[in-house]
Amino acid sequence: MTTVELHLVDAATTATDLELLDEAELRRYESMQHPVDRHRFAVAHAAVRRIVAVRLGVDPAEVRWTRGPNGKPELDGGAVRVNLSHSGDLILVALTAARAVGVDLQQVLPTLDVAAMATRFFPPGEASLVARDGPERFAELWARKEAVVKAAGDRLTRGLSLPVAGDPPPVVEHDGRRYTLADVAAPPGFRAAVALAGQSPFQVAAPNTLTHR
Repeated sequence: MTTVELHLVDAATTATDLELLDEAELRRYESMQHPVDRHRFAVAHAAVRRIVAVRLGVDPAEVRWTRGPNGKPELDGGAVRVNLSHSGDLILVALTAARAVGVDLQQVLPTLDVAAMATRFFPPGEASLVARDGPERFAELWARKEAVVKAAGDRLTRGLSLPVAGDPPPVVEHDGRRYTLADVAAPPGFRAAVALAGQSPFQVAAPNTLTHR
């Protein structure tokens, strides 16, 4: 059975390391106006390189990416499949050996008008669930949708109408391909999900906390 390895990183307690960013990442970093956004971005992308490097037994500087038509990074050479998500100060990284993977982490935001957003973007049945259950349900469903879209390498706007409600989460079809979903453990105040291409079941290893620097 496929195993998805998860790593949780806290940007609030991790130092910025610009030396590990490639040219495209440095350009994006420098284009950001807010210092907190720049720090979170740098921590996230350096952390991915360290995590992949440990998995492959190489130096982090040797980890290189290619990018798909919608900008999704894939490991050059394809030795593992990797995806990251960040919300607030937290970063979640998912790795697996072969199947395309998407992961998403969502902070539960009590002041967000989730009922209005769900009515606008979600199928009617899911909008009703959000109206009944509030921000936690919204974050759960949004994380599932974004995980599928990221596994597919697609844009989020094309995935918000995907039906993902259910316990357990359903197998989701997107552009003629099927994706298997799972909710994953997240810190209090967050919801997270991971999606893999294909219908075969998979298991999720408990999140590992990256060593702080």
